[in-house]
Amino acid sequence: MSKWRTGIYLRLSSDDDDDKLESNSITNQRNLINYHLSDMKDITVYKCYADDGYTGTDFDRPSFQEMMDDIRSRKINCVVVKDLSRLGRNYINVGHFIDDTIPRYKIRFIAVNDNVDSYLRPESMNSLEVYFKNLMNESFAKDISKKIRTSFAISKKNGNFIGVVAPFGYLKDPDDNHKFIVDKEAEKIIKNIFKMAMSGMSRQEIIKKLNDTHTPTPAKYLKDFCNSKNPNVGSKWTLDSLDKVIKNRNYIGTLIQGKKARISHKKHNTLRVPEDEWIIVPNHHKAIIKEEIFNQVQDILYNRNARVSPNGKMYRYTGFLKCADCKTSMYKFAKKGGKDVFFYCGAYHKKKNCTKHYITEKELDDIVLETINKYIELITNLDEKINKDISLSYLEYEKENKEFKLIELDKEEQKYRKLLNEIKEDYKNDYISKKDLDIFKDRYMFELNKILLEKDEINNSTSSNENIARINRIKEIGKIDFVDRNILNEFVDVIYISEERGVEVIFKYKNLYEDALRYLNS
Repeated sequence: MSKWRTGIYLRLSSDDDDDKLESNSITNQRNLINYHLSDMKDITVYKCYADDGYTGTDFDRPSFQEMMDDIRSRKINCVVVKDLSRLGRNYINVGHFIDDTIPRYKIRFIAVNDNVDSYLRPESMNSLEVYFKNLMNESFAKDISKKIRTSFAISKKNGNFIGVVAPFGYLKDPDDNHKFIVDKEAEKIIKNIFKMAMSGMSRQEIIKKLNDTHTPTPAKYLKDFCNSKNPNVGSKWTLDSLDKVIKNRNYIGTLIQGKKARISHKKHNTLRVPEDEWIIVPNHHKAIIKEEIFNQVQDILYNRNARVSPNGKMYRYTGFLKCADCKTSMYKFAKKGGKDVFFYCGAYHKKKNCTKHYITEKELDDIVLETINKYIELITNLDEKINKDISLSYLEYEKENKEFKLIELDKEEQKYRKLLNEIKEDYKNDYISKKDLDIFKDRYMFELNKILLEKDEINNSTSSNENIARINRIKEIGKIDFVDRNILNEFVDVIYISEERGVEVIFKYKNLYEDALRYLNS
């Protein structure tokens, strides 16, 4: 029987240099070790342990841990590696293995290319060369890790997605793995979630609806990428899984990366990165949700202190009511039995920093209902005066005119950017003085900023087309008989309550009437 029951350990990391991949490949490591052991009659190979694609900066590798279990259970008493770097690139961990594990379990250790053999040449284990190589191996790992992180950061800033799986709702573009295409089936789920939120449903109601209709969760939908052995993992929607969808800015076409970073090249643990250090690339891919709708949903569900009732439904006025004087949210109070409901200033309720601004829910309902119906009537009457034939031609004219203006402004922008580059080059070549550079630079920058402001104003302006769509939506709703949360979400931005029970309703589209009137008179 052979004296040494041997485990051959092989490792290849994705961090290794491309020009070394061939010599470091798993197959070549195995061949080199087998050749070295071929003349050693006292050695029998018990098992070959291979970690392909694992970093050497720590020992959290499946095959290495399996080998350690076999060492502890005395199944093997000899370990052979191609060289010390295959064992690992962490000076402390490799040193612990050499100084503690090997003598504790009386292991024979062989590193072929480093001419280390603890049995035939015991002195090789204590040589300065071994410790120096361990330090060099760790330094190499640190350097490679830094280069890779830098390369990834540059690639991310250039708008390239660096990840294994695209966000839920998208697929990696087969023509460019750094870009996304829309996943049509997942897109339907996402749009339905935002539609339910816009309709006034609370998160709890949305979750119930999704689970009742057996709508696949992101984890379930992407099961091909899920390594869990439990088939029930991610089968149900939860607050966490819903929030991840609703708050995901990928759906407005923005790519966000770099939210987390590894602690060091030795540890895989990550820390959250401050938001101002995230790598954000707008217009990276096609949006699934319009930014206006995305922001409205955030406002409805999160920014309005949107508390819900015990049955999971949002209170009607939650987040809409503000004190007209101190702008604090109004506090809801119900007398025993819940029949008499009234509101008063939250600042007064907490610290008596304001006055009550008291109003009953019944009074509020009557005033808000009348105000919204008057608004609907005003817009509807205005729309009836609009000639449809004229409106279509005007809309086409407005669209073309806007596009023409932007083309002209683009030309002007390029002109002044070119002039700026030219004067900088002239100054660099000593054709003009520093004084002349400053004069021309200020002049050109003034013109350039005017152009950029005008472009922003055009791009951010509300088109008549959008206003007509909103008017049609208001006409479609028509006169309302009662106020519920859906109606408030549709029309209202905020409701101010004054000291004398005055109510001021601020509508979402404050200038809709004026814009429509201008459109009618154009």
